[in-house]
Amino acid sequence: MGNMKTTDIEKIHDAGLITEEQRQKIVEHFQLKEDGGGNFLAIVSIIGAVLIAAGITLLIAAHWNDIPRGVKIAAGLVLMLGFHAGGWWLSTLRSSPATEDGREVQGKYRKTGEALHLIGSCLFLANIALIGQIYNIVSRPPNAFLLWWIGIAALPWLLRSKAQHVLLLIAFGIWFGFEVNERGGLIYCESDRQVLLYALLGLVYLGAGYCLRRTPFSVFAGVTEKLGLFAFLIFVYPLTWKDFFGWGNPDIRQWAFPALGLFALLPLAAGIRNLRALTSQWRWTWFGALLGMTVFMATVWFGCWQLDHTGESCHYFGGESWSYLVGSLALFVFCLLQIQVGLQERSPFLVNLGVVFIALDIVAAYFDLFGSMARTGVMFLISGIFLIVFGVYLEKKRRTLMKQIKSQTTGEKV
Repeated sequence: MGNMKTTDIEKIHDAGLITEEQRQKIVEHFQLKEDGGGNFLAIVSIIGAVLIAAGITLLIAAHWNDIPRGVKIAAGLVLMLGFHAGGWWLSTLRSSPATEDGREVQGKYRKTGEALHLIGSCLFLANIALIGQIYNIVSRPPNAFLLWWIGIAALPWLLRSKAQHVLLLIAFGIWFGFEVNERGGLIYCESDRQVLLYALLGLVYLGAGYCLRRTPFSVFAGVTEKLGLFAFLIFVYPLTWKDFFGWGNPDIRQWAFPALGLFALLPLAAGIRNLRALTSQWRWTWFGALLGMTVFMATVWFGCWQLDHTGESCHYFGGESWSYLVGSLALFVFCLLQIQVGLQERSPFLVNLGVVFIALDIVAAYFDLFGSMARTGVMFLISGIFLIVFGVYLEKKRRTLMKQIKSQTTGEKV
């Protein structure tokens, strides 16, 4: 069903082989993409909704000082509830033609309804800020985002909306970032070492996605895994930079990393068995790769690679700490394993993401080796040739892997 489109289902329906209700169920079950008209309507609806919200906001802002407090709050609440009501109405709107057994199909404008719900959820945060501004409420900024997250936490599960689920993950990530930077907070981290906490949050999302695979909400698994793995790689990547190490003694909560690390590894260990496309050996190899990266990050967190207290560098490699070389090698091996896992999972996302970060790893190593003019010149020549050749190889390898994934999928269909 991977190559089947909505138009194919329409032809079967027009031939009288399936009913309208069956057609709708097939489209929803296999998550077939609607034709351009449906996408166009969703895009136009989002733009129109944003323009309406922006227009009302500008009108209110133009007469801000003349509007009573109660009217401001009421307007904000009406807008928020109005978008949610419109989203609910469009999501449950029945198609005009009835099925053969007399029933009607719901969800005709589901995508547009999701867009309105999404705007309503964003307006909830705007209302929190509005009330705080009107009444001059002095509070910790992270609390506002935590309240926002709590307020929209139930919507993805009630609406079964991927868009709401992504917004929920982003809202939690924003709160987490503010909390890490809030002085006096439980997970406060003053230095650049906070990127390690963000990487662990990515692992939490990845493990949560694996656990969701075997639940009634498996539709959320893929997007959760992708967002988590992408965040993990983004925030692990700085460990390959030469100038990222060598911190002093920043004000951090030492227990934050091991506590969050354990919290991340538990769902990973529980959900790794849901990767049914992998053999048992490869499942534990993948878990071992994630565990190994976590252990390496732990050595960075606890200062195993930093400068000593005298201000002189640890003389491991050329008068410098060679930890960035370990980071580069660790990321390179991890991405190779990720590509293999992506091939077995038939996931172009995993394969492409692994190839991209291998290339970024090479770029980081390239700049880490800068030295004298002569040394840099020779390095430019050698590494430039290597990058071109290796880039061609990576692209050919990527295309081969994509063809393998498609051929395996086609073979199963036959």
